[in-house]
Amino acid sequence: MDPEGGGNAAPRAFRVMRESPIRQRVVIALALSTVIPTLILFYVLLMHIVGMPPEQRGYLPALALSTMMLMVGGGAIIWDLAREADRANTRWRDLSLTDELTGAYNRRYFDLRLHEEIARAERSGHPLCLMLLDVDHFKEVNDRHGHDAGDAVLKEICRIIQAQSRAATTLCRYGGDEFAILLPETAWTGALVYGDRIRTSVNRATFPHAEPVSISIGLGAFPDDARSPDDLFKAADTSLYAAKAGGRNRIGG
Repeated sequence: MDPEGGGNAAPRAFRVMRESPIRQRVVIALALSTVIPTLILFYVLLMHIVGMPPEQRGYLPALALSTMMLMVGGGAIIWDLAREADRANTRWRDLSLTDELTGAYNRRYFDLRLHEEIARAERSGHPLCLMLLDVDHFKEVNDRHGHDAGDAVLKEICRIIQAQSRAATTLCRYGGDEFAILLPETAWTGALVYGDRIRTSVNRATFPHAEPVSISIGLGAFPDDARSPDDLFKAADTSLYAAKAGGRNRIGG
C-alpha cells in the first residue's frame, strides 16, 4: 500500500509528458509551416531579382500553391499539438494533485485548498469546518489481512464519504489512513451531524476482510476555534486525539 497519498504521482506525470512524441511533431510542424515556405519564398524572390528564365516562370503558381498548403498543414499540426499539450497539462495536474489509490485529493492539494477556503470564509463571513478522520486500528488490518485488504478499506471509506458529501466538500487523503475534509459554509453543528453520518455508515459497511471497521473523527471550526490555517488544523487534530483517547469510533469534543 502507498504510505503517502499521491507521493510519487508528479514524477510519473513528468515521465508521461517526456515520453510523448510532441517534440518530434513540433519540429515537423515548424518545418512545414515556417522553414520550408520561407525557403521557397526566398527562392522565388531571388529568381525575381536575378531574373528567371521564361520557361521556368510557369512554376511560380505551383510554388505559391505548395507554399500555402505547407503553411496550412503546419498550422493544423500546431493546432492539434496545442490541444494535446492542454490535455497533457490536465493529466499532469490530475496526477500531481490526486491520490492514485483512492482518487481523493492529496496532501499537496489540501494545503492549497485550506488557505483558499479560509480566505474565502474571511471575505464572506461564512463558517468553515475542517474534519480529520483516522481509521481505527488500521495497522492491524494490514498486519492480519495484508495490504490489499487495507487498500480496500481506504477506497471504500472514500466512496462512503463521497456519497455523503456535497459538491463543495473537499476530500483529501492526508497520508496513510488519515483523511482531511473541508466543509465550507458549514458550522460546527452541521459538521457534527455530517461526521456522525459518515461514522455510522462506515460501521455498517461490509469490507472484503469481513471484519467491522470504525473511524475516529476530529473537528475544527473557523472562526470559532481558529483564525489561521495552522491553528484550524491543530484544533481538528486535538479533537481527533480526544476521540482516540476517549475510546475511538467517535467524534472528539
